[in-house]
Amino acid sequence: MIILGIDPGSTCTGFGLINYDRRSITYVDCGTIRPRTGQLFDERLVALYQTMAKIVTDAQPDEVAIESTFYGKDPNAVARLGETRGVLCLAVKQAALPLTNYAPAEIKKAVVGSGRATKEQVQFMVTKILRLKEAPRPLDASDALAVALCHAHNVTASAFSKGKRPKPEIEALLLRASKR
Repeated sequence: MIILGIDPGSTCTGFGLINYDRRSITYVDCGTIRPRTGQLFDERLVALYQTMAKIVTDAQPDEVAIESTFYGKDPNAVARLGETRGVLCLAVKQAALPLTNYAPAEIKKAVVGSGRATKEQVQFMVTKILRLKEAPRPLDASDALAVALCHAHNVTASAFSKGKRPKPEIEALLLRASKR
């Protein structure tokens, strides 16, 4: 199963693709969507939507996970993030794909073992879990891979709750990742 993870942002949205088959998790691709500098906010939303729709069409993910909105001190920034998430979710749902939301702390806990981990700690663990030679850059891309890994972790947890056990290798990998 191909999982697309999305780390939304109006100036830089991260995306990460992994292949998860209950025996292994492998890196597929990651990157960022950066609307042109100087674009009006509405124009950035259009660019984000169009690029995400193309990623979804090209990558053909089976499932998609996105980081949920967190509450900040600036209500305008929170509103913009909400609108950004809206157009990204629209691109996914128009492709009739299942979409799951994860809170930032839940993603960090699944990948690092602590809901208060730094972006650098998340990047380090993503690199280790996916056995990458180099850390995925920028941090938005590694955060998106963390979203996808969190979803893989929850797919495994869901299988446990239904009485299905994942292969021992993937169970051990996810268990080690959750303890770090």
